[in-house]
Amino acid sequence: MILVDRYLALEQRFQFGISLFADKLNNMQGREVIIAGFDYPPYTVIKHNMSTNAQDMGVSEDSDFKNVYIDGTETRIILNFCEKFNCTIQIDSSAASDWGNVYPNMSGDGALGMLINRKADICIGAMYSWYEDYTYLDLSMYLVRSGITCLVPAPLRLTSWYLPLEPFEETLWAAILLCLCAEATGLVLAFKSEQALYVLPSYREGWWTCISFGVCTTFKLFISQSGNSKAYSLTVRVLLFACFLNDLIITSIYGGGLASILTIPSLDEAADTVPRLRFHRLQWAANSEAWVSAIRASDEALVKDILYNFHIYSDDELLRLAQDQHVRIGFTVERLPFGHFAIGNYLGPQAIDQLVIMKDDIYFQYTVAFVPRLWPLLDKLNTLIYSWHSSGFDKYWEYRVVADNLNLKIQQQVQETMTGSKDIGPVPLGMSNFAGFIIVWILGSAIATLTFLLELSLTYILNEMI
Repeated sequence: MILVDRYLALEQRFQFGISLFADKLNNMQGREVIIAGFDYPPYTVIKHNMSTNAQDMGVSEDSDFKNVYIDGTETRIILNFCEKFNCTIQIDSSAASDWGNVYPNMSGDGALGMLINRKADICIGAMYSWYEDYTYLDLSMYLVRSGITCLVPAPLRLTSWYLPLEPFEETLWAAILLCLCAEATGLVLAFKSEQALYVLPSYREGWWTCISFGVCTTFKLFISQSGNSKAYSLTVRVLLFACFLNDLIITSIYGGGLASILTIPSLDEAADTVPRLRFHRLQWAANSEAWVSAIRASDEALVKDILYNFHIYSDDELLRLAQDQHVRIGFTVERLPFGHFAIGNYLGPQAIDQLVIMKDDIYFQYTVAFVPRLWPLLDKLNTLIYSWHSSGFDKYWEYRVVADNLNLKIQQQVQETMTGSKDIGPVPLGMSNFAGFIIVWILGSAIATLTFLLELSLTYILNEMI
């Protein structure tokens, strides 16, 4: 027998002050805690052929993949938990190829199925607080905020027929037309008054000639062309000079605006918000139903419309779609709380060059750790998570894990697209840049040709009648 303590009845205390019912969870003496593990950076990272800190229980003892190195923003919580309470971390990747599902008959597949089947003690890796799974499993305090968003095709450069109209807005064009009408009206009245004051009655021109003079002179000045009419009165000369200065200012501003448009290209609208994603009816895809299961039961019309265009493909199919010369679908990614992104391996730098990140999230949830019902370590895990959040380590670990395990070039590429546009750099001018001017030239030439043919026809008919 071993003397633990002695109770002193007269003093109503224990002699040595040793607790007879010690909390054995404070020192688990190396007890194994098995994680249902699958590689999903930066939440959970599993690496081989390097320094090891865990073993994979799902492979044979003589396998080269038995010893693994695990890391991740959520994995580090479990690593620190076992360091504090003296337990041993192991992973089991035998069935954890995906987040998985739990079914009403108390069976399951994937990582969550391993908890139901008692093959693992805890399941992490961007696990959302799915209600269907909570009915069969317990979940921890929230870990991080995760926003589901998309990398969508970058906007294309606009080369349209209305390029000559882009330097001015609609209201400014309307003001210019009113100004031209005022100029034409003033010239018509001034020319008619000049005829009445300075020209003999037998040589005076009619209203039609005055209107023709006013309209033609106005448009000639507007396009910087000279007129061939003589002005006798000071009023007409001053009015012509004022119109010339006014049109010179307008054409100078127009030329500067057009030069800036040709220098800085105009881009089409990208589907970089949820309403635009719905408006453009953009197809978007992921590799699992888990990406949208949290909003699948939503009654909102907006959510139903965008889910109608959602598709599930394998990683190989997503890789093939991402390698197309012109990417035409959106790819789901997760927006981490401190500015980084969880991006699938099928999206490389060349694919992201054709994509931009959405400005807002399709939806967001808080990730948790799923554990079996009545797991005895859950309270202590929650206490550690509270301390982790309050200490600020969540931000530091995200930056550290991303720097150690993710492609920083891809992260930087995605962050550079957060303005909603891509820097396509200088582009040589081509015929498409002048499509609008060519259309105007063709229309003008066609109208001039038809007018000339009409004049010839009228002249021929009049000569025949004479």
